[in-house]
Amino acid sequence: MTEPEATVIVVDDDASVRRGLERLLRAAGYRAETYGSAEEFLARPPIVGPCCLVLDVRMPGQGGLDLYQTLTKRGEYIP
Repeated sequence: MTEPEATVIVVDDDASVRRGLERLLRAAGYRAETYGSAEEFLARPPIVGPCCLVLDVRMPGQGGLDLYQTLTKRGEYIP
């Protein structure tokens, strides 16, 4: 049985940052998902397999720290 591929999830309102990080992560062998806002990320289907988050602290609407608190309240503990 093979191990599931690790996913790095990037949430950042700057499209160029998202694109750059996605390219870098894929080149390093990671599966990458990107979202332009906390709200967009929260609307996603449930995450399956190992993953971690890279969050922009300052975004319009809900910032990265607020997003992490929301996830914790929902019982989603993602490093």
